[in-house]
Amino acid sequence: MSHGMKKFAHTGPNMTPMVDVVMCILIFFMLGSSFSIPDLYLSSNTPAVEKAGLSNSTATESTPAVRNYIQLKRLGDETVASAFGAAPTADLVTDAPSSLVGLLRTKSGQLSKDVQIIIAPEPRVPYKDVIAVYDACIGAHFEHVAFAPVAMH
Repeated sequence: MSHGMKKFAHTGPNMTPMVDVVMCILIFFMLGSSFSIPDLYLSSNTPAVEKAGLSNSTATESTPAVRNYIQLKRLGDETVASAFGAAPTADLVTDAPSSLVGLLRTKSGQLSKDVQIIIAPEPRVPYKDVIAVYDACIGAHFEHVAFAPVAMH
C-alpha cells in the first residue's frame, strides 16, 4: 500500500433493505386502500328546487309536475311517514293498502310521471328507514325522487 492512499470506510447503516421494506409497505397500503369516494349520498336525478307556477294539488287524472313531500319522523322506536295528506303510517315496507308502499302505488297511477317526490327525514330517522322509503318510491315507479336536506338541531 502506498503512502498517499487513504481508505474510506462506510460506517453508516445499509439503506437498501430499509428502502425495500418501505416500498413493500407502501405497495401493501396502496393495494389495500380504495381511491374511490365513499357512497355517502344516494344519487338522484332531481334537484329539490322550486318550480314556479305549479301547485301542490293532486287529482285523479294526471297533473303537471308538482312536488310532494314524504315527511319521516321518529316516534319512540319507530319511524312514521306522512305523505299526500294521508294519515301518518309506521308501516313503511309491506304491501298493505294502508302502508306507505300501498299509498305510493295508488298515487303513482293518479299522478303524472313528472311529479317530484321529496323525502324529508328528521335528523333522528335511521338511514335504513330513509332507504326503505326511497326503495318504495322507486318501486312505485316514481322517476323523480330527491332528498330534502336534514336540518340539524
